[in-house]
Order: sequence, then structure tokens, then C-alpha cells
Amino acid sequence: MKENMVNTILYATDLGLYGPYMLEHVGDLARSHNAKVYVLHVIEPLGVFADAVLETFVPESSKEDLRDHGLNEVMTAIRAKVRAVFDQDLNDYEGETGWLKDVHVIGGIPAEVILTDAEAIRADLIVMGSHGGASDAATPIGSVAAKVLQLSPIPVYLIPTSTNRSMNFGMASGL
Repeated sequence: MKENMVNTILYATDLGLYGPYMLEHVGDLARSHNAKVYVLHVIEPLGVFADAVLETFVPESSKEDLRDHGLNEVMTAIRAKVRAVFDQDLNDYEGETGWLKDVHVIGGIPAEVILTDAEAIRADLIVMGSHGGASDAATPIGSVAAKVLQLSPIPVYLIPTSTNRSMNFGMASGL
């Protein structure tokens, strides 16, 4: 008997508007392959502006306390919120959900975290939204999806999440 090629799926989500739609795809894939699914939400690092505000207005002793305790508390709160949002999406999902194994919330650069987590759970497939291309024909997919697709050693299943895609193929006239 042939072994299933997809046993473990990493579903990378930004918990955006298309989350329930994407969950339908993930659930169908999991059921059709009898695979387990790990959900991943990446918390991006603070931007330059936020870093500058902290540096300017937060006393050094408070920054140390924030680094030692506050960030862990913030990540714990974010994990709880992410789990609550995802649980709500699951409540709206009409299929069986035994395929869901865990929800990971990890801080870092999204493409790097997705690839690292996929390796850590020994994923056979990464599922994520494509996001880009809504208004710029030069970028048919988002930067995170493009980077993951470019660097992933395993297959990547992209779900189109923009409703404003153009079918302009840029064909020269007369062809």
C-alpha cells in the first residue's frame, strides 16, 4: 500500500478576513490526506517607529523589566487571542476538526518563522494565502508568500485571497 505523501500540514495564517475561507481548504486537504495540521500565526517584530518611541519615552529600568517580563506576558496574551479567533473560525467550520493538532504563535520575521516551524514539525506541505496582486500586476503574490515559495524545500499550497485580480496577461497586440 502506498504511503500518504502529505501527513503533516503547516497552515500559516494572518487571521485576516479570508481565514474562514482558507480554513475550508485546510480542512479539506487534511481530510483527503488524513493529515494532521499545525496552525501558525507569526507576530512581526516592532517596527522602527515603535522602537524609537520605546527608546525615547520608556526609562531604562522599565525597558529591562519589559524585556524580562512584559514581552512574555504580551506574547501569552496574543497567543490566547489568536487561539480565541481561530476557535471562532472553527466554530463556523462545518466539518470534523480532529485533524487540528496545535496552534503556534511565534514572534519573528514571517517567512523565516514559517520555514523554521515547517522544519520543526516535519511538515510535508505549507498552506498559506497569496495576499498580493490586488492592485499591482507586477506582484501577483505577497512578499511573504513569494519568499516562502522561493525558499521552501517542501511544496507550498497558495490560496488566492484577493477578489480584485486582473486577468490581463500583458499579451502584445497582433499575437
